[in-house]
Formats: sequence, C-alpha cells, structure tokens
Amino acid sequence: MKKIALAILIALGATGAQAAVELKLGHFASDTHPCGIAAKVFKANVEKRTNGEVKIALYGNNVLGSPPEVLEQVLLGAVDMSLSGQDQLAKHLPFYDVISTPFAFKDYAMADKIIDGDFKAWAEPELLKKNLVHLSDWEWGFRQLTNSKKPIITPADMKGMKIRTPPAFAYQAFVEAAGGNAQTIAFAELVMAMKQGVVDGQENPIGTIYDLKLYETQKYMSILNYTYSSMVHVVNKKSWDKLTPEQQRIVAEESAAAAKQARKLLRDNEATQLKDLETNKGIVVARPDLGPWKAAMGPAWEKVKTRVGADNFKRFMDMVEKAGK
Repeated sequence: MKKIALAILIALGATGAQAAVELKLGHFASDTHPCGIAAKVFKANVEKRTNGEVKIALYGNNVLGSPPEVLEQVLLGAVDMSLSGQDQLAKHLPFYDVISTPFAFKDYAMADKIIDGDFKAWAEPELLKKNLVHLSDWEWGFRQLTNSKKPIITPADMKGMKIRTPPAFAYQAFVEAAGGNAQTIAFAELVMAMKQGVVDGQENPIGTIYDLKLYETQKYMSILNYTYSSMVHVVNKKSWDKLTPEQQRIVAEESAAAAKQARKLLRDNEATQLKDLETNKGIVVARPDLGPWKAAMGPAWEKVKTRVGADNFKRFMDMVEKAGK
C-alpha cells in the first residue's frame, strides 16, 4: 500500500510539473527600448507571482519576424501573445486606423485618456471577435520626422521627398497630404535603408530614432507630434483559456503595470534623448508652427474617414472632442 501511495504522489507531482504553461510573447522593441525593458519585468513578475506555473518566453527585436508577421502568428495561435502596433491591428480591424488620424491628439495625457477609456471599451469586444484578448496598451510614442537633406519647417519643404513609413495607412496618408512620397519599408530594414540612402527620411518617435541610432544618417529632425502610436498587448484567446482565472488576473495586472512602466520610461527619456541628439549627435532640430501642417491634413483625414467609415470616424472624433474639454 505504501508503494502504491508513493506512486500516486509521484504521479501527482509529475502532473503538477507538467501543468506549467509557457506563453510566447513576440514584439519589435529592442532590449534597451522602454517596452523591451518592461517586457522583461512583465516576464519576471508573472513567473514570480504564479510560482513558475506560467512561463513567459520573450522574443523581441523582430526575432519571430516582422511586426505584421508576428501578429499573424498570434491570430493563428503559433505565438501566444504580442505587442503589436495599432497600424498592424488595423490590417485586421480597419477602425483601428482612427487612432493614427494626424494631429488628433494634442499630448500624452489626452492619448492616455482616450486609449485607456472610451477607445478601450470600443476595441476590446472587436478584438475578441478576432479571438484576441486585449490586455493593455504599452507605448511607442508621438512620431517625429527626420531626413538627411534639409530642415523641414512647413509642408512645402517636404514636397517630393521620399519618406519611409511602415505599411501603415494613416502614416502614409500624412506623408502624402504634406506633399511627400511615402515609401513602405519594413521596420527590420529601416536602418539599412537610411544608410543606403534608399529614401530621404523617415518618421518615428524620439526614443526609436535614438535607440536605432538614426542620427548617424539623418541630420534634420522636425518635432511634429503628428500622431501617437502604442504597442497593444494582445493574447490569443485559446492561449488565454489555458490559464486559470487566478493566473489570468495576474497576467492582466502585470501587463497593465508593464504598460505604465513603459510609458513612464519612454516619456522620461525623451527630453534627455532629444537634448543629446541636439548637443552631441549633430541633429538639427526644428520646432515648426503646427498650424500649416494641420491645415494641410484635409486629404489625410478624408482618406482615414473613407478607410474606417464615416460613423467610426465620427465616433473617434467625438472621443477626441470629449477628451479635449
């Protein structure tokens, strides 16, 4: 009987060991980017709080493929979760393009209010229809313009310039409305494209420009804050359902905590990075009057409205108006 009891205990122990769930998290941030740092904290905290019953395997810096490819893998269930850009989600849920409407957000506080509030309530059930569970929104930041040719102060200065964008509808609409020639180049190929002079410039947040050392090829920067972009933490519904309710609560809480950390790190770093770019990295920084830029965005807004539908566009702009009061 003792032998039988021992065998049962061993079997139960083996079952407990096998019960650990590993979730693969794919994203495009480097290890030193605020989101890369926050991802490592997310992993450590989830594993600690679940006593190792939930493991997080991190695959950053495009290791699993381009950002759109990683999201595709999450949709298929080959990867469990991702930090995906709003523009990548818009390929599957077009209404997501409203977030990137040029000059919709005036500052980070306004972006937080909308994305963590009314937009979240809108997006979560729509993501679930794609079998994606929304956890939180991390941060990529407000996007700026750089180039290797000359200072860009007004949209007229950008006329005819080849500007790299990701395969993102609203970003391309911005470049074209300003008179530029939008060129789609994958994120993993961005640095090489700048070095080879394939394009004249690109647009990205300050942290990304700094992190990728784009100052080595881009001499001029225009601070436009023309659109806000985040990294949306989503998990495949089948992967999510592998977790117990308690494990789900822990993962959701740690995702939200990591989102706050990523935002704080990115925002705290921007002023220091911008000063270093100007003082030590040879970047000529312009801070243009945004009036002419906003005035030129009529065609871009119309393209976004057509893409997402008039009702969806109005719904988002109502959020913007409400948040601005």
